[in-house]
Amino acid sequence: MATPDIIIYGAGIFGLSIAFEVLKRGAKVKIIEIRKPGSGSSGSILGALAPHTPDNWNEKKEFQFESLIMQNNFWKEVKSFSGKDSEFSQCGRIASLPDNRSIELSKERTQNAKKLWKGFASWETLDQLDKNWDIPSPTGLYSFDTLSAQINPRKACEALSAAVEEMGAEIIMDGRRESNYSGIEIWATGYHGLQKLSGELRKPIGDGVKGQAALLKLNRENHPQLFADGVHIIPKKNNAVAVGSTSEISWNHESTDEKLENIIQKVKKVCPALVDAKVIEVWSGIRPRAKGRSPLIGPHPNNDKIFIANGGFKIGIGLAPKIAKVTADYILDNVNNIPKKFTPNHVISVM
Repeated sequence: MATPDIIIYGAGIFGLSIAFEVLKRGAKVKIIEIRKPGSGSSGSILGALAPHTPDNWNEKKEFQFESLIMQNNFWKEVKSFSGKDSEFSQCGRIASLPDNRSIELSKERTQNAKKLWKGFASWETLDQLDKNWDIPSPTGLYSFDTLSAQINPRKACEALSAAVEEMGAEIIMDGRRESNYSGIEIWATGYHGLQKLSGELRKPIGDGVKGQAALLKLNRENHPQLFADGVHIIPKKNNAVAVGSTSEISWNHESTDEKLENIIQKVKKVCPALVDAKVIEVWSGIRPRAKGRSPLIGPHPNNDKIFIANGGFKIGIGLAPKIAKVTADYILDNVNNIPKKFTPNHVISVM
């Protein structure tokens, strides 16, 4: 291909989404990946797109909300280029309300959602559920929001990879940095990238947090996802339900272990429909968490030709469309719509 305008290092959800957006705007793109697209934490099996609660509203919650309401059109557009389905669906999420305080909060969130979610979604308090898809509640009450959605992360990465290649991007899987290149670089390199950046800047910019999840065999397609006792329960296509995940700051290896087995046993206790469900697949991976838990988006503190896009942690797929947009705005149009608290310079300044 001709000399690219932009080289993106990392073909996870951030790197691929940014490539898609800048390609739409006419830039020439090369993507360099160590393994294969979606092979890191972006290739997980959970795919919960769960919003922050509509209270104590702040810039980060607003950013995530704006990205979540972009999801449906974003994945339709990706499919129009790739012909591949990300399996995005928006069926909402149910959570049990364990005590009186949680009931009060749920009722407050009903009112807050009317204002903060701007008519795109709602928050309700329910007193009964579908008997075929139930979780126990000490109070007999549940919250239900219609903003929560789910996706197949692997299918999403496959769709994006096919789309960007169809649009003219080259994906190279050797991981080597281009020599004699003086254009813009985007570093979307996951937890390894956060570790490298921490070493370069001699500051704890971020690190990896291990997560583990499983697929169980049960058909609950088009049912809401559930959240109970800290565990996500996500209906998928093809007679599968994803459950998880752990969040392990300290870890010795990337493979699954007894912590996942504990999750599986817990979910079978809190969700009767899964008691006899067989495990189809298990997954573990290391998710990039930036300091302060917000994504790390913006120019490298010491090199204005390097742009950092990292730290999605648990909500990376949900943030991807909006992060792609603000990155393209900044790099191609010289328009800065990046929240200040997301930028590497800000993270360093508050240390």
